[in-house]
Amino acid sequence: MKLSFTLTKSKPAPVATASTKLPSLFATEEEGNNDSTLPPSKVQLPHVEASKAIRKRIEAEKRVDNTVYQYDEVWDKMQEAKQKQKEAKEVDATQRKPKYIHSLLSSAATRKLDYLRAEDKMMQLERDTEGDEFKDKESFVTQAYKDQMAEVRKAEEEENAREELRKKQDGSSTGMAHFYRKLLEESEKNHDATVAATQKRVIGPQGPNPNLTITKPANFTPTSDAELARLAREQGKEVELNDDNQIVDKRELLAAGLNLSLPNTRRLGLQKAQQMPVDAAPIHRAAGVAASRREINERRAKEIQHQLEAERERSQKEQREADEEAIRRTVAKRNTEVDVESARERYLQRKRQRLEESARESKVNVTYTNMS
Repeated sequence: MKLSFTLTKSKPAPVATASTKLPSLFATEEEGNNDSTLPPSKVQLPHVEASKAIRKRIEAEKRVDNTVYQYDEVWDKMQEAKQKQKEAKEVDATQRKPKYIHSLLSSAATRKLDYLRAEDKMMQLERDTEGDEFKDKESFVTQAYKDQMAEVRKAEEEENAREELRKKQDGSSTGMAHFYRKLLEESEKNHDATVAATQKRVIGPQGPNPNLTITKPANFTPTSDAELARLAREQGKEVELNDDNQIVDKRELLAAGLNLSLPNTRRLGLQKAQQMPVDAAPIHRAAGVAASRREINERRAKEIQHQLEAERERSQKEQREADEEAIRRTVAKRNTEVDVESARERYLQRKRQRLEESARESKVNVTYTNMS
C-alpha cells in the first residue's frame, strides 16, 4: 500500500492599495466610509497644491476686505433699494387723486371764470361808452351778482399767487429743457440711491485720491565730475581733474555752511504731501474713479458750448471771407484795362470836341469883326 502526502504553500494576503478615485459629488456618507479601512495614501494629487494657493490668495484678499466675495449680498442690497423706490412710487400713486378728471374740472372752472370776467369787462366798456346818458336812472345790483364778482376777484388773486409761486420754483426754464432737466435729476437721484445702498466701510489703509496731473519728474541723476568742475570754474574756483575726468580734491567744491547730500527719495513723497501749499495745482481725477454724474454732465455741456462757439466763429469767418471776395470781384470788374482805355478815349473825344467848338467860335468872331 502506497501513501503520498503534499503540502500546499499559503498564498500571501493581497496588499490593499490606496484609491485615487475622487469622491463623487452625489456620493452618500456610507459610500464614502467604505474605503476607511484602507491605509492612507502617500500619493498627493496635483490639484491639491493649486487649491492651497487659491485658498491662501482668498484669505489674503479677505484680510484686506472681508466682503470681496459677497456678490449676492451686494446684489440683494441694490435690488432692495430699487424695490423701496418702487414701493414709494406705488404709495404715491395710491394716495394721488385722479389726475385727468381733476384737470378737466379745473379747466372748466377756469373757462367759466374767464367768461364771467370777459362779460364784466364788456359791460364796463358799454357803460363807459354810454357816458352820462343814463345817469339819472336808478340801477339795481343783486346779491348774486355781487357774490359772483367777488368769486371772480378771488380767483384772479389765487391765479396771480400761483403764477408767482411757479415762477419762483421753476425759475425761467420752461418747455422741453425744463422737462429734460427734471428727468435727468430724477435718474441721477435714483442712481445715487442705488450706489449708496452698496457702500461699505473699506478695511485697510487707503491712499490719497488719484492725481492724474502731468508733472515733470524729479531728476535724481548724479552730476558727473566734469560737470561739477565746469560749474566750479564758472564760480571762480580752482578744480583739478585727473586723466579719468575725476576731481582730485572735492573739498574745493564745498561752500560755506552746511553741505547737504542728495535728498532721500524714500521719504520724498511724504515730504511733498506735507509741504503742499493750499493753492496747489488742480488735481485731475479720472471720470470713472472720482467724478460724479453731475460733473460728467457739466463737462459734456461745456464741450457742446465750445463746439457751438467754434461753429459760430467759423460761420462768421466764412461770411466775412465771402463779403470780401464779392467786394474784390466788384472792384476788379470796375477797374479792368478795357474799362480804363474806354474811359481814356471818351475823355480825349470830349477834349477834341471842346477844342473844335472853341476854334469855330473864334473863327466866327473873326469873320464878324471883318464884316463890321
